[in-house]
Amino acid sequence: MKKLMILMMAVMLPLTALYGKKKDKSNIMVWGEVVTADDGRDYLTMYKNCPAEVTAQFHFKYKDKTESVMYDLFMPDTVAAVHDPVPVEKPVREVIVDNIVYSTVDAEGKKYSTSDPDDPVLAMLLVDLFDFYHDLFWFDVYHRARYYEGRHYESWTPTSSSRYQKTHSDNNRSKTPDVNLNKVDDAALLIGAATVAVASVGMLVAVVDKWDVPDDRFPYVSLSPQLQYFTQSGTMRDVLQFKVRMGNLGGFSFLGDIGYTTGSLNEANLFDPGLTWSAGLGIDLGAFSLSFRGKPATSRYSENFLTCQLGYDIFVSKDLAMDLSAGAGILGHDGELYWDIPVSVGLLWKF
Repeated sequence: MKKLMILMMAVMLPLTALYGKKKDKSNIMVWGEVVTADDGRDYLTMYKNCPAEVTAQFHFKYKDKTESVMYDLFMPDTVAAVHDPVPVEKPVREVIVDNIVYSTVDAEGKKYSTSDPDDPVLAMLLVDLFDFYHDLFWFDVYHRARYYEGRHYESWTPTSSSRYQKTHSDNNRSKTPDVNLNKVDDAALLIGAATVAVASVGMLVAVVDKWDVPDDRFPYVSLSPQLQYFTQSGTMRDVLQFKVRMGNLGGFSFLGDIGYTTGSLNEANLFDPGLTWSAGLGIDLGAFSLSFRGKPATSRYSENFLTCQLGYDIFVSKDLAMDLSAGAGILGHDGELYWDIPVSVGLLWKF
């Protein structure tokens, strides 16, 4: 038992070294990005992912660490994106939006305003403006803005209170906005990989030693509906996992899953929502497992990751267990690698 505890501590060591800053997980958002147009100049594009009318203030944080003055923003309920015709004067690191007020009209024709993006009254008033109510809460924000814009943008006419005009085409939009996740440091990656390798070797030795120790729970083939969440990128995966567990008390497993992903909720335009899948291998010791799972990017779906997760199956009967796991992983975006921390929960059914 003492050896097992030491082994588990070695596996969890790299996980405790990872820390991500708290994200703003509001369902309704307003954000901006600076786009380099065909003329070589940078222009601002502002987005919102809801059909509410928005009044807000924003300012630039330049790459030279200075900040601009505060600007006023107005977005009618008939548009999801507005384009500033005035070139940005200096290279921008971040567009900071604050002091936002969302407004819409209720059934009696009265205007309702709030500064809380998660206001349930606002959500109720906006539901009829979306095709599906759940899309207000689970969606890729960039995709939703473009979807809404495609339906309503052409009918928008700038008002006198707006400082924006329709001047830039969608082709000038940045496809790779700044990602605020934590990049993988080379030294940290090397230390993490070495720690995982040592833990894997230690567990492999234990598995070989326990391979012939009988246990009536193993081997098995199983299906497991799972909810997987990547805490840093905000990616939710709803999948059905297939697992082949070989051996006895010590063993190996082959893993695969397929399902739906929301795309990234914390980082606009990071991953596309839609079909998701992954494949992997596991080293098992009793109800514990150390698994490695990966998914490459494809021409149709940009989601990609490689994870190392420590799992434990809580058997409630001989054929049914609760499958829990957590770990560390890396994801790729625009040629860079970023840390993520995946957690998952599911029901494992043996057949």
